[in-house]
Parts: sequence; C-alpha cells; structure tokens
Amino acid sequence: MKNDKLFTDLHRLIASQDFKTEAELKKFLDTIIGKEIPSFPKEALSSKEQAQDLIFEASELSKKEGLKKVKEALRLDSDCIEAYEYLGSVETYAEIAIVHYKKGIDIGRKLFGGKYLEEHKGKFWGFHETRPFMRCLQQYADCLYFFGKVKECVAILEEMIELNPNDNQGARDHLLLYLIETKEFDKFEKYSKQFKGDGMAFTLYNNALYAFIKEGESNNALKKLKTALKANKFVAGRLLSANKTTNLPGMHGIGDENEADYYSYFAHKIWKKTNGAIEWLKKNS
Repeated sequence: MKNDKLFTDLHRLIASQDFKTEAELKKFLDTIIGKEIPSFPKEALSSKEQAQDLIFEASELSKKEGLKKVKEALRLDSDCIEAYEYLGSVETYAEIAIVHYKKGIDIGRKLFGGKYLEEHKGKFWGFHETRPFMRCLQQYADCLYFFGKVKECVAILEEMIELNPNDNQGARDHLLLYLIETKEFDKFEKYSKQFKGDGMAFTLYNNALYAFIKEGESNNALKKLKTALKANKFVAGRLLSANKTTNLPGMHGIGDENEADYYSYFAHKIWKKTNGAIEWLKKNS
C-alpha cells in the first residue's frame, strides 16, 4: 500500500501538469528524482481520489480503525475497488473474503471494459488505475483454488495473463501448476512456450514434473529435474516430506528455503498425486 500510495501521488502530480511533449515530461521527472513526492490536499481531490487515500490510511491502522476508513471511503465512492481489496485482505473467513474480491472484480470489469479494454488490453499492470482490479483477480483466483474450484481458478489466471502478458504478478506459476493438475496439457505447452526462459523454482519444477508425466523417466525429464535441483536444492526435501508445508512465506529469494516453502506449499499435493513422481524425485535427488 505504501508503494501504491507513492505511485498514486506521482500519477496525480503528473496529471496536474500541462505537458506538451514527451520531452517536457522527461525533463519534469528528472527534476523530482530523489525528492519526496507531495501528497495533494483533500480539497484538491475528487471524491474518488479521497476514497483511495482513505484506503491508504486504513492500511496503516488496526483492522477496527481501518474498517471505519473503508466505510467512509465507500460513502465517497461506492465503486472504490481498493476498498473491496482491503476488505478481502483483512477478512478471516475465505467464504467472505471471496465475496469482497468478486465485488472488486465486478466493478473493475465495469470500469475497464468496452473501449478502455480495447485500448489497454495487454497492458493492464502498466496503468496504475487497473492494479487494484488485477490484485483482486489474483486473490479471487487463490480463493477459488482454496474451495476446490480449480478450473474456475485457471480461467481467472488466464484472464490475468491475457490482460497483462508480461505477467508482473506471477500468475503463470500457479497457472502452469494447476494445468498439470487438471491435465490440460495443450494449454500447459502454450503458456510454457510463452514464458520460456524463467529460472525460478516454480517454473523449473513444474517443467520437470510435466516432462515426467509426458515421458516417464526419460533423459529429457531427468535433465529438467537436475536443472530444477540446481536452481533450488531445498525443494526436493519439502516435496519428499510426509508433512505438507503449512506456512506460506511472505517473501522469498532465488534458491533459498523460503522459495522452497513457497513452491511446496502449492505443489506438494500435486506431486504426491502424480503416479511415480515422488519415487522418481527421491531416486534422483
């Protein structure tokens, strides 16, 4: 939220200027590098912008105080996607959280459909105003998977990639894993080619598992497994453990134990369900 607030203030600052050329914009940006981006006073903001700022404030408060800010924000702007994103994020029960995320998505599809979609499709993460909508899609997909609605989850993840092929949110990781689970192998190959070159554990272990499913204990499958093991040696131990990883790390780095926890949290069940995969992993790790 702190980063979102920063980008929002920057967006407002740029919008308040009257640039005639791209060169003027660049010159202006050069003058503010390293400086604090000013926040606009409440009086200078629209109701929609005031509502957004209230959600930024809510994110810094306790849940009880934050919810008061959210109510105030929704009175100012009933279509405040950030408000529903916040409500979903602080909700204890997934059954309620998914309703909030769905509400944010419905608003986003209304605001960013039609002509907007035609002009901006493929760049949704690049436009600041669409990011709360994209985050609601991601959280909604997670909720759908939690409730066992894997195909519906896959459809949302595909929508995210269609809206933003650069996939800044990493939707492809879960998508490829869940396509293995649903045995939609044509789609797996399609997206695997689209994101060829990824070197993270999620991608490499997904590729190894897929190769094993398609080819058995082939040299190609073994090669992909060795590449994955080299990238993160901790994943194998997590997958071979009888106990599923239950703690999802907030952050992870390339090749570290948190990355292994992150992958195994989602993939453990799928590896276990794949006939012979765990035995093959154990023999070669």
